[in-house]
Amino acid sequence: MGSIVSLTVLFCIYAVSELIAMRTRAILSTVLGISVILLAGFWSGILPQSIIKDAQVSGIGMGVVGMLIVSMGTTIDFAELKQEWKVVVTSILCVVFAVAAIILVGGFVMDPKIAIAGSPIFAGGNAATLIMLAAAKEKGLAYVGTFCLVLLVTQKFFGIPIASVALRHLARQLREDGEFVRRNCEASEEAVQAARKKPLAMPSVLDKPSVYLAKQGLVATLSFYAAKLTGGHIHYLVMCLILGTVFYALGFLDKGILGKTQSSGLIIFFVTIVIFSNLGATTPQQVLSVLPPLIWSAVLGVAGLCVAAALCSRLFRMPFTLAVSLGITCTFGFPTTMLISQEVATAMGETEEQRKALLNYLLPKMLVAGFVTVTITSVVLAGFVVNIL
Repeated sequence: MGSIVSLTVLFCIYAVSELIAMRTRAILSTVLGISVILLAGFWSGILPQSIIKDAQVSGIGMGVVGMLIVSMGTTIDFAELKQEWKVVVTSILCVVFAVAAIILVGGFVMDPKIAIAGSPIFAGGNAATLIMLAAAKEKGLAYVGTFCLVLLVTQKFFGIPIASVALRHLARQLREDGEFVRRNCEASEEAVQAARKKPLAMPSVLDKPSVYLAKQGLVATLSFYAAKLTGGHIHYLVMCLILGTVFYALGFLDKGILGKTQSSGLIIFFVTIVIFSNLGATTPQQVLSVLPPLIWSAVLGVAGLCVAAALCSRLFRMPFTLAVSLGITCTFGFPTTMLISQEVATAMGETEEQRKALLNYLLPKMLVAGFVTVTITSVVLAGFVVNIL
């Protein structure tokens, strides 16, 4: 299939999935829609498994993902970090409880090795999967490796609907709170006005899309080399988030800078499609063979996560639905955390002020939670669990 044909097909799939998300008011998210359509196409033979490679979007997607995350860093204000520590703690506890439930209880209802190998993958991330796949291959556990791959590509099917429903329920409550809407809208406007007073703020004559793109690229490049200086201890994308936040605080980056580049839709498309690069390798037979342990892992993981969410909601006085949403980010991570936040805010906000307030409230929390669970916690847990496989 030619590159332009493949690219056009992917554009159409993306557009249909966005329309589905809009029509279902974010119950079925864009990412979930893309997953279902691609799998149906791959399994029926209508779509070639190499369509993403043929469209030549993988290289572009991986290249601009750093710029996208730099922009996401501008949604986090240092003044709000005192509150965000609750998000970090809640996210970690939810993942730890989920992993503990899968290992401790799962060993009685499925192969203990599958339970052990699957637990850090439920916690999220390709890195954790690579660690467990290498361990399974080294010990000759081919069936465990198959389970790990299937869990990785299917866990978003239950994680995304849970997050969408929970966030919609939360948004329905928050939009009726006039003080909440006023406070979060004002925070956004005040941040824009304060940007000109920051040390690295640039004159308005430089407010051009090309300049915004260049600034994002510069911070992403700096993040790349800064991550290398840590010897790999801090992931490049985590560094993008950190430096995006820092340079926003200094005034070099504008709040929500990606939206000012006049290319945000295309960039988000590339980054979103990249996460499905390995979906074509999953067959119906693979899914069916590991379906029972897959269901048990999902049920036990979500149950453990909900116990931790209930505990954190009481301990930190946060809505239970928010705590669940933060924890379940481990099953999909970025950029789905961003997409779900945007879709829920758009679908549930009845006015422009409500939509802006909901997005300003949900996006930073979901973004931080996704990085904590997928990029950090899952890798740490995989490094521990691999020793008991």
